[in-house]
Amino acid sequence: MWLFCYLYAIANGAQWIYDTDDDNKPFGKGLEQFEYATDRTRGLRFATLEWPNGTIKESLFNPYRHFGRPDMWPRGFPLEHIKKHDHHDGAYRLCRVQRPSAVQQGIVQKDPDVDAIFRLLHAEPTTGLDESFNEFAPPVILAPGTYAPWNSQNTLFARSAFFGLFLPTTVAFRVTDIWRSYFTQALLHAAGETVSFVPVNAIQKRNAHSYLKDFDDEIDVYDKAGEIVEFIVEWECQAETMDKCTIELANHFAEKGFWGNEDAQLVVHWVHDLQKIGYTFPAVRRGARSEYAIGEDKDLTRNCRRAHVSFTNDLPVNNSMPAEKRAATKIDNYGDLKDWCDKSNSSTSKEWYFPAPDQLAEATLENKTLTDNYRTVAIITNNWQWGIGMGMLQRMYDANFAMVIFCGHYPKQGKDAEKKEYPEGMAGGDLTYPNLKRPINYIDLSNEEVRHGYWVYYCLSKVEEMKIQNVKGYVMFSDDAIFNFWNPLNLDIFQGTKRGPGWGPWWPNKEVGWNAMNRTIQLFDGKYKNDPEVQHFVKELNREIGRETRIDIATKKIVTDPNEYLMVGDGWVIADWMYVPTANISFVGMFAQLAHEGGLFLELFASKMMHILPSEGAHDVDKTRVLFLWGGERSRWDTYYNATLQGLHPIKLTNFQMLNTGNYYYCDEIAFL
Repeated sequence: MWLFCYLYAIANGAQWIYDTDDDNKPFGKGLEQFEYATDRTRGLRFATLEWPNGTIKESLFNPYRHFGRPDMWPRGFPLEHIKKHDHHDGAYRLCRVQRPSAVQQGIVQKDPDVDAIFRLLHAEPTTGLDESFNEFAPPVILAPGTYAPWNSQNTLFARSAFFGLFLPTTVAFRVTDIWRSYFTQALLHAAGETVSFVPVNAIQKRNAHSYLKDFDDEIDVYDKAGEIVEFIVEWECQAETMDKCTIELANHFAEKGFWGNEDAQLVVHWVHDLQKIGYTFPAVRRGARSEYAIGEDKDLTRNCRRAHVSFTNDLPVNNSMPAEKRAATKIDNYGDLKDWCDKSNSSTSKEWYFPAPDQLAEATLENKTLTDNYRTVAIITNNWQWGIGMGMLQRMYDANFAMVIFCGHYPKQGKDAEKKEYPEGMAGGDLTYPNLKRPINYIDLSNEEVRHGYWVYYCLSKVEEMKIQNVKGYVMFSDDAIFNFWNPLNLDIFQGTKRGPGWGPWWPNKEVGWNAMNRTIQLFDGKYKNDPEVQHFVKELNREIGRETRIDIATKKIVTDPNEYLMVGDGWVIADWMYVPTANISFVGMFAQLAHEGGLFLELFASKMMHILPSEGAHDVDKTRVLFLWGGERSRWDTYYNATLQGLHPIKLTNFQMLNTGNYYYCDEIAFL
């Protein structure tokens, strides 16, 4: 019956087909959560790692792990790989441009698609499951060669994937859509097409089922899913066209006993019917697995880079409920800092005591600033390759934000990276600080891309590409800045620290000042004149600049032309701390992308953003915000630090590397204010 419905829709010109069940309904953004672009997209990509002596475990992706539930697995995930499966550091990459997925599976809230084993262990007999997922986790595309089961309950097919709608009839109902998912993925990969998983956009209140009956119907899934993955990982179509590849793979599935000969014959009829109604199969594209490779560090316009994300589900779905799991993580983090401080000559750390998780959670719930932080992303930047103190920074900030992302050059990790106390490639290790907590969230920017911190604002562009969901905004600060996150901020507008008006030292610098801005402007009408995203940014730029009267500080004349205004040297900003609301992140991210290519200096980029967008920040250094120290002040930072500041810069972590040689200042002044 379903096949007839699919053929009818295809014959009548459907460009998208949405598969769902009668007990599912849209949730959150619903169908708008899917992406309908057909030419390009950006975001995270998960690729198979080619480890020596690797197994199919490295070719598997668990979507529930990605969305914050490593304790769950989807129906059809090979059971023999659940216990030891992980998303290894290095498997994710972040790409500015990639081909959109042909199939998108949405995650389902409350009673998601899991197998009968999970339900027998965890479901309530009368109400079923009541599961939730991390609300910040972004979509992810699975690169060819990477496999995950998906179902027919909340799935969007683009026209290029319609040939994969075939559902086998010789297997049990609880098996048919899972076998389709593996069968179709192998064929999509042969065409260079992909599958993606998008955040929760549906909720299921499951119709009555017998879990034991479901278990019986799923026996083939338990027995053969791993065998299917092992086969399709190695399979390569011998035919030259996708219609013939579809028939070839269907015959292989029958020969292997994955489905019956009747289904192999039915696929032949399916293919012929598609051809009769004018459907065009996608072309076979050899070598698709090598597409979107990680670019070279020295390539300042590279498309893809290493990244890693890991999400938990430690915040309650109802934001008015206390977050006890998150509070427990905070206490563990602060306990590690206390242990570190106890080894120093700290005069106070041995007297530190912590509340119970429920007490801390209740107190946090009463503080709007702290609960707002739970919906804010913290980006910690580094001007050089990460070397020391990452574990320290994790303990300070990690459990206080939606997520913490380290952005800077992060050395490439090996297969056993998670077993090490500090990242590979970090000379001398990090053993005098609390060890690194894995997994971590990071975006790799090469030393060349950061250029001693000149272009570290590029992190904003890369974080925007991630498509993080449901956050208020993004606070970015350097690793040598202390951010007092408990002080209130207006999270609705851009935040920074302004210097007085004037050219300052950077605008006249031909390499990173006016010449760099001119190179950036030339990209608008030159290299990217036909780029729809860039041209949309230009329209937004015109609108923002036209929002109020702009004055050239040198000529005192009104400036109405946006490009002319960009060339006005209207000050500079010490940009080791700034906040961008979600409403502005696309605009700021695009300007960061273009300004980085033009070579504009960080403090000029930040100045322009603060002038163009609605923003807060003093016209001179405001000592109620972030205090910046110079010269001899830096060695006496502890005399300037105050808990009412938004932050203080710089406090170099290298000053506290050796125990009993100064780290007690840090412990006494900052750690537990």
